[in-house]
Amino acid sequence: MDISPAGDYQQDLMRSPFRSVQHVYFDDLDALNILHNVRFLLFTERARGELFDALGFHWDDDLVKNPDKFHVVAEHSIKYLVPVRGLNDLVVLLTPTHLGRSSVVLNARVEAMHGNTLHAECTTRLVRLDSATSKPCPWSERFRAAIEPMVLKS
Repeated sequence: MDISPAGDYQQDLMRSPFRSVQHVYFDDLDALNILHNVRFLLFTERARGELFDALGFHWDDDLVKNPDKFHVVAEHSIKYLVPVRGLNDLVVLLTPTHLGRSSVVLNARVEAMHGNTLHAECTTRLVRLDSATSKPCPWSERFRAAIEPMVLKS
């Protein structure tokens, strides 16, 4: 994604899917030289962190500045479609598919960097929590304004 000028970058960011490149290292592989299954979730987690950071929701900000960082993963589902063999670069494509009052659902596609191989499809549901009570609470208006334009319209 070209990041200049800033206005164009922000417009590109608002389009789904968000694109993140993840590198497969030697220690990501199992004894058969195949990407270990748990690494797919790690790559989607990293991509989600990159998305939130790009939208201005920085993990190192305090809860006053970024109250939406107080959220949990409520659900993961993953379909492993084609094994990743050896050292590779992969692309994780994130698309928000639902924005509720206190939850957001993100779809992730893990694809080969070059070619058209879909290796895995993942869905993650996040729930925002109140930092004092740990009960579900609404996303901030700032978060909603950032994510809503990216939500896949069906």
